[in-house]
Amino acid sequence: MKKTGIILVLLLFLLLFSAAARAEESGFQPTDLPVVRLTIDGGQEEIDLLNSSSDHSYRCTGTMDILVPEGYSGQFEGRYPQENLTGLKMRYIRGRGQGSWGMDKNPYKIKLEEKADLFGMGKSRTWVLLANYFDESLMRNWMVQWLGEQVGLEYTPQGVFTEVVMNGSYLGNYYLCEQVQLDRYRVAIDELRAEDTELPVIQGGYLLAFCPDDEESPDYIETTRGMRFGLMNPSFDPDDDGYENDFQKQYIRDYIQQAEDAVYSDDGSYADYLDLQSLADYWWIMEFVVNEDAFYTDSQHLFKPRFEADGSEGKLHFGPLWDFDASSGNGQLETTRETGFGNTSFPWMEELRKKAEFRDVLKDRWLVLDAKLEELVRAGGALDRMAAVVRDSWYRDEEKWHAFKEERDMLPKRSFEEETEHIRQWINLRREWIREHMDDLGTLTFTVTFRGEGVKETSFDVPAFQRLNPYFYMEEAPVAEGKEFIGWETEDGSLAEYLIIEQDTVLTAGYETGAAQASPDN
Repeated sequence: MKKTGIILVLLLFLLLFSAAARAEESGFQPTDLPVVRLTIDGGQEEIDLLNSSSDHSYRCTGTMDILVPEGYSGQFEGRYPQENLTGLKMRYIRGRGQGSWGMDKNPYKIKLEEKADLFGMGKSRTWVLLANYFDESLMRNWMVQWLGEQVGLEYTPQGVFTEVVMNGSYLGNYYLCEQVQLDRYRVAIDELRAEDTELPVIQGGYLLAFCPDDEESPDYIETTRGMRFGLMNPSFDPDDDGYENDFQKQYIRDYIQQAEDAVYSDDGSYADYLDLQSLADYWWIMEFVVNEDAFYTDSQHLFKPRFEADGSEGKLHFGPLWDFDASSGNGQLETTRETGFGNTSFPWMEELRKKAEFRDVLKDRWLVLDAKLEELVRAGGALDRMAAVVRDSWYRDEEKWHAFKEERDMLPKRSFEEETEHIRQWINLRREWIREHMDDLGTLTFTVTFRGEGVKETSFDVPAFQRLNPYFYMEEAPVAEGKEFIGWETEDGSLAEYLIIEQDTVLTAGYETGAAQASPDN
C-alpha cells in the first residue's frame, strides 16, 4: 500500500507539473505590451548552451513571433505600431554584452534569415533584446534615446518595450531595439567596398567606437596623445569578416590624428574636422546623465560620412547613443544633487572647453537639451507617459527576477513609482546645478593645498566640482610629536572626509592634542 501510495503521489505530481508547464507555455498571451515569442530548435539543452557561452560564440537557430495585444496601435502616443508576425526564421540567436552577460536575465542578439521591419523601425536582419537587468527602472536606455532623438542626434537607435517568452518560459521585460551598424535604416552613410582606394570615395563612411579591447587588431587606432578608437565598419580584419585595404586604413588613421592636432591648436581648425553640434549634444547627454561608460568603452560611437550636406568632405560626427543603464542616479540609495562638468573623461572635450567660441556652442546646445529635459520630467510628460506603458510589466519582471537579484545584493530599493520619481528628482537637481554653474564651463581644475604641523606643504590641481577624498592625495598621515592626527580640516575647522571642490581650497592637518601618536602598525 505504501509503495502504491508513493507511486500515486508521484503520478499526481507529474500531472500537476505537466499541467503547469502547459499553462506556462500557452498561457502568457499579449496583454499590455507586445510579446516576443522565441522558439529555440533543440529545446532546453540548446538554451543552456546558449546561456553558458561566455564569449557569445554559441549560436542557436529557431523562430521568432511578434504577438501584439488586441487593439494595439503603437507604443507611446501611437508610435511603433505593429501587427502580429509569426514564423520569422532566426539565422541565429546568441548572447551579447559584457558586464550585463552572465546575469540570470541575459541580453540577446538576433539575426533573421530575411530582413523584417519590426514596429516601423526599418527593415533589418539584426535586432537586439536588451535585458536592462541593472536598471532599476528599466527605462534609462529608452529615456536617453528619446532625448537624443529630440535634440536631433543623427541615427539615434529606436526601440520598444516587450515581454519575452523563450520555449514557453517567461523571461521578463525586454527592450527590443535596433543594432548600431551601417545600414539604410540605421547609420545611413555611404559604405566602402574592398576595391575602393582613391579619394574622394575613401573619405567615408566609417563607423567607429571608443576604446576597443584588442590592441593587436588591425582595426585599432591610437593617437599620439593616447586616444583609442576601433573601426566597426569597415573592418580591416579578414579573420572577422573584414578585408585588407591599406588606403582606407591609412586615410581614417590620418584624419583622426589631424582632428586631434586641430583640437590642441589655437587656430580654430578643429571645426574643419568635427561636427560641433553633434559633439556638443553627445557630450551634454553623456555628461548630464553621468554615464559611467562614457568615452572609454566600445559602447560609445562616432562616424564619418563621405560628404557633408553642402558637398564638403565629411567630418567626424558623434553618436549613435548606446548603453545608458548605468546613468541618471541608478543605484543611488538617496536622490542626491550631482555636480560637475567633468564626470566623463574625454581629453578632446577638456581641451575644447578652454576655448570661448566652443563654450558658446555648448551653451546654445544646453538650452535645447534643457527644454527637452523639461518635457521629459514635467507632470504628464514623456517620463510619466512611458512609465504608464512599462509599469505593469515592471512588476511582472520584478516578480520573475526578485529572488535572483536578492542573492546578488541587487534587490531594487524602491517600487516602480518611487524609482520613477527618483529619476525625475535626480534630473531636476542636475539641471539646477548646471544652470547655476554655466559660467564655469571652462573651469577644469582647482588647486587643493595641504599644510599644517608635520606637513611639507603640497598642492595638487584636482578636477573642478568633483567629490574629493583627501586621503587619495595624501596617503600617509602626518606626524606631530605628542599629538594624534585626526584628519584634514577645512577652513571652518570641520573634518573633510569627502568634499566637493568648488574653489581653490586649503586643507590643514588636524590633531587631537594630549593624545599619544598612534603607532603605524595600529
